[in-house]
Amino acid sequence: MTDSDYEILPHKLLSDLKYDVEALKKKLTHPDAKAEELILEIESLKDSIHELTSIFERAIEETKAEDLSKTIKDRLDSVIKQNETIARGMIAISDKVDEFIRENTQHKMEHKMNHPMVKHTMSNPAMPMRRMAPQPIPAMPSMEVPAPPGSMKKRQGLFG
Repeated sequence: MTDSDYEILPHKLLSDLKYDVEALKKKLTHPDAKAEELILEIESLKDSIHELTSIFERAIEETKAEDLSKTIKDRLDSVIKQNETIARGMIAISDKVDEFIRENTQHKMEHKMNHPMVKHTMSNPAMPMRRMAPQPIPAMPSMEVPAPPGSMKKRQGLFG
């Protein structure tokens, strides 16, 4: 063999390489705290992913088993009933507002009849005019709470 087949390496380089190999072997057999923690977290993540996969598999099996159209129909029926209740409540509120407005206008008309309008005229500025405070408006009647939707009179609308 000739000298060209072999490359001569310095002794220092070989000893450094041996030291690095031994350090890597030691880290693999006895990992430090950070590496140990990382390995534990990876194991925990693997277990969580496995649990999640099993949950999804069960959910897929349950959805295949039940009739989806029946579930959707039940939910739609529930929403329709809620909409009917809301509509009845809105009609009750509308009736109460109409009644309140009717009573309020009627009350104002009675008030105007009892208190005739004051006619304003221009007068001499040198002669002061006597002014009067306006009459207080009587208290508004209290509003009653509307009756439950089942006891209301039937009205024709979107749902009835």
